[in-house]
Amino acid sequence: MIPFFITQLFAILISLIGISLIIVFHEFGHYIFCKLFNVHTPTFSIGIGKKLFSKKIGDTDFCISAGPIGGYVEVASENGINGSLGFNQIPYYQKVLIMLGGIAFNFVLSYVFFVGLFWTGMPENATGPYEPCTTTISTVSPNSKNTHILQENDILISLNNQSLNNDLTIARKIILEQANKTKEINAEILRNNENITTSLHLTGESAPLTIFKQLDISFQQKPALNLYQSIIYAFKATIFYTQAIIKGLQNMIQARTTKDFAGPLMAVTASSKSAIKGFSYLIFFLAIISINLGFMNLLPLPIFDGGQFVIFSIETLIQKQLSETIRNIIGMSSWILSIGLLIIFTIRDLYNLIF
Repeated sequence: MIPFFITQLFAILISLIGISLIIVFHEFGHYIFCKLFNVHTPTFSIGIGKKLFSKKIGDTDFCISAGPIGGYVEVASENGINGSLGFNQIPYYQKVLIMLGGIAFNFVLSYVFFVGLFWTGMPENATGPYEPCTTTISTVSPNSKNTHILQENDILISLNNQSLNNDLTIARKIILEQANKTKEINAEILRNNENITTSLHLTGESAPLTIFKQLDISFQQKPALNLYQSIIYAFKATIFYTQAIIKGLQNMIQARTTKDFAGPLMAVTASSKSAIKGFSYLIFFLAIISINLGFMNLLPLPIFDGGQFVIFSIETLIQKQLSETIRNIIGMSSWILSIGLLIIFTIRDLYNLIF
């Protein structure tokens, strides 16, 4: 039997690789559009920091660096080589497309992840436009308050007198709405062709805990979709989670709080926990992270794509480049702010994990 700490270390390693893949794929989006518009890219790095390995392909030095998370593509600002151009020499619309290229690739990656998940089988706790589980119970947790009420192969027929029609999406909605009001919910189950009316115990904790955690049970999964269905539902899932992230950001702004914002440590912790549950759980988590990274890069900070967009938009409007001094001040300020936020969120993550 593999020791638990070995499993944990392996899960963390896989998580770091997965998160790094998302960032590198983002940078690859910038790289592709640079090549499309003949803009010189001196370096493309997987990882950050000291270069461990490099190979020259064309005019780009592809390398692997020591830092385990991240990556970058270096874009020439003024003059390219061998007939290529610098970023400042191309039209405004091409600059916009290069900046948006990385963000677009994040959404493409999420979509590809979702296609694969629908085709091979979504994890049971996935929410969205398609519910991967039936309302037939597969297991009841030994610690569940419903242990003496529910049995394996019981079928949930209705909740609060609302018919479920074997659709766990309906059950999820009813239970998560009820969880904020009471610790019990009326239910009708089918057992051995006999209808049984009973009450199910909820955890008592407020939503948005999943239906699985609210009842401490698992449900039987549906068969995986075919490729055509996967392509359709992956598109719907990408839109669903994009809208959910936008709504979450709106709520954070309106509440003027960052308590629901996860720092890098919490992201790695959450992804490693997903990896321990199974490969599909990790891929599902990375698909959501990829969409989040796309939105994060819209922030108007110079270290993000949104900040670079603001800078070259200003330069286009005033028809001249900002001075090197101003660029250095903006760059240094943004790095100080980013590092400060990184430290704050990491400390908060540590506190939440320990206490």
